[in-house]
Amino acid sequence: MENSKLIALVSGGNRGIGEAVTIALARQGVHVLMGCRDVALGEAAAAPMRAEGLSVQPVQLDTTNDASVAGLAALIERDFGHLDILVNNAGVGLDYDPTLTVLEKLERTLEVNVVGTVRVTEAMIPMLSASKAPRIVNVSSELASFGLHFTPDWEHSDKKMPTYKASKAALNSLTLSYADQLQDKGIKVNAICPGYTATAATNFGPSRTPAEAAVIVVRMALLDNDGPTASFYNDVCELPW
Repeated sequence: MENSKLIALVSGGNRGIGEAVTIALARQGVHVLMGCRDVALGEAAAAPMRAEGLSVQPVQLDTTNDASVAGLAALIERDFGHLDILVNNAGVGLDYDPTLTVLEKLERTLEVNVVGTVRVTEAMIPMLSASKAPRIVNVSSELASFGLHFTPDWEHSDKKMPTYKASKAALNSLTLSYADQLQDKGIKVNAICPGYTATAATNFGPSRTPAEAAVIVVRMALLDNDGPTASFYNDVCELPW
């Protein structure tokens, strides 16, 4: 691997939008650490990427497990000494699971979408601080936007996902807090909405592809020094919080 390559970590990087982000960043010359709970599945996903000549490295990452996150942080520090890009992509949406109570849905969703994001971010801050141009991209959703909820004829007003929306609203709040706290370290922190995308989480219903969803993630991951921080974007425009 070239010493000049940027180093990125993508949580949930072996499928869906995370996989598309991994591919897109690697095609931009980034060495991507593909965070996955099961490394064997990560290796299978990475095989065609490596055949294309992309610099992709599956790494074990369970964002809900302290030991897993700490182990990965130690690996990054040992092998690279810094981290340039953190994409907090791992997430769940359980509102339509009929086997869970509302409380169970909320607890499990917050554990992954919010607590897991904090666990990974806190562990990676020391490595991000050692980067010349550190970036954090939090994969959120416009479903969390209070502004859009009060916009007439909003196209997603029919989506009733209270626990998912609450978790992403919390993630947006964390984005603002981290952007403020990490500003002195030069770390830009932004939230993005990838759009309603055809993945396993949406039963592959929408027509939007993961590759299309990855565009805004990559744009924010590769921001130049004049780029924004503490912002919330999709691939069309800035979104209201």
